[in-house]
Amino acid sequence: MLFLIGTGLSYDDISSKAVDACSSCEVYYESYTSFMSKEKLDFIRSKIKKDIKELYRSDLEEGISSIVAMAKRADIAILVGGDPLIATTHKTIMIEAKKNGVATKIIHSASIVPAAIGESGLDFYRFGQVCTIPKWSEKYKPVSFYEIIERNVSNNLHTIVLLDFDHKEGRSLDCADAINTLKIAEGKYQKKIITDDTAIIIMHNLSLSGEQKIISKVGLAGKISFNSGPTLIIIPSKMSDIEKEVVAAMYG
Repeated sequence: MLFLIGTGLSYDDISSKAVDACSSCEVYYESYTSFMSKEKLDFIRSKIKKDIKELYRSDLEEGISSIVAMAKRADIAILVGGDPLIATTHKTIMIEAKKNGVATKIIHSASIVPAAIGESGLDFYRFGQVCTIPKWSEKYKPVSFYEIIERNVSNNLHTIVLLDFDHKEGRSLDCADAINTLKIAEGKYQKKIITDDTAIIIMHNLSLSGEQKIISKVGLAGKISFNSGPTLIIIPSKMSDIEKEVVAAMYG
C-alpha cells in the first residue's frame, strides 16, 4: 500500500494516526511541493523511531513508476508538508498507483490555504482562485498571475498569492521581490489593481516559530524582507463591514 501522509503546518502537527501508519512502512519525505523543516523531520523521527529518506523532484516526477513499484512489494509512506493532494504531484502519484493496482490511503492534516484564510479575518466564502508569483530568471519572467487577481477583484473576491518556495534555500520568494513583480505586472496590464495604496496582508511562517502577520500597503511592503520560511500575500477585495471589524481587531 502507498500512504500519502500530511504533516500539517507546525513541527508537531503529525497525528497519532499518521505515526501508527508509519510504524509498518518504509518512510520517505518530500520537500519539493511544500515546506518541511529540519525541526519537523527530527520530531517525526523521534515519534516513529525510524529513519526517513528524502525523495527529490526527479523521484516524484520521472521516477514515479519506481515509487509505485516499491509500494507493490511493501507498505510505503510519503510524508508531505501541509495536506496531501493539494499539489498536482500527489494526485499524479495516486493515478499511477491505481493504474498499477496499488492501494492508496490518504491521511489528512492542516493546510496553509484554509489556515491563511482563517488568520486573515476575511470570510472564507469570499476567496477566489489562488495564484503564485514565481521566482524569475533571466529567461523566465511570467506575469500571468495578474489575470487571476484581476478576475477575482472584478468578482469582488479576495486573492491568496503564494510566493514561490525554494526548498534548497528554505525560503519563499522575498517579499520585496514579490511586490516589485506585482508592480511590473500592473505596469503591463494597467488595470489599476495594484497601486501604492493597495492594502495587502502578509503572512510569514504561519503556525511556525517566528510567525508574522502584517497588514500593509503595497507602497510600504516593498521594504519587508524575511530570512527563511514560507510567505504568502493576501490581496483583499472590497471588505464587508464585519470583515473590516474583524481585520481591525486582529491587526489593529
